Amino acid sequence: MKNLFLVFACLACGSAAAQTAVKNSAIVQYKIINNTDAANTARSTLYIDGASTLYIASFGEKVYKDVKVEAETVKDGYKEYMKYDHKKKELLFFEYMGHQPVLVTDTYNKLAWDITSESKTIAGYECIKATVDFRGRKWIAWFAPDIPLSYGPWKLHGLPGLIIETYDETEKYIWRAQKIEYIKDAVMDRDFSTLLAANNKKPMTLKQYANDEAERKANVMNEFLRTNPNVKIESNPVLKTGYELKYEWEK
Repeated sequence: MKNLFLVFACLACGSAAAQTAVKNSAIVQYKIINNTDAANTARSTLYIDGASTLYIASFGEKVYKDVKVEAETVKDGYKEYMKYDHKKKELLFFEYMGHQPVLVTDTYNKLAWDITSESKTIAGYECIKATVDFRGRKWIAWFAPDIPLSYGPWKLHGLPGLIIETYDETEKYIWRAQKIEYIKDAVMDRDFSTLLAANNKKPMTLKQYANDEAERKANVMNEFLRTNPNVKIESNPVLKTGYELKYEWEK
């Protein structure tokens, strides 16, 4: 409880600073709570510099399948990197082909938020509730109008205020802001494509990545069955997990 009070105190101090001056640069630290079959917590940081945002999530040495399939043995744990240029409407991020990172581009998602009249105070901030349906999940976000930065963790953005807390309607995936600093980090000046040693220099589309990764997994499975002829596997449909359950091109 004492630690929780200290977190809230830090956020409250940030709230007072935000109300006296509008800042274009900020660093927001979020705690991630994954209420999956193997419940776990992680941390993430949102770097903001004008119309550019960089989201980095660190999952430590052990990564669970609901978060990233096949990443359990990645040395030093698994990290997500995602860069938005909100002015140019561009989104880049890294995915994995097995354990090899690849650079991917995705459609700039302009989310159709429904801003409600419901409000509550979270860690000293007066926050307003908004909801949106995005790629198979309904997300609830609590944003702070007193912090006029229209960003949030992962791919959630576009509200008239910083997202302080957000979760899907099942509360399987939760982000909670823990600390806000109004400074610019030097990481924003780095070439995003160099943050990981990707196999490709030119980014592939998300659709191409999804198709190639599905083919790779099928090949791995076929090779396993070829070398293990006595193994029988039931052909049940594979249900998607993770933040996105259905893409626009899927029926």
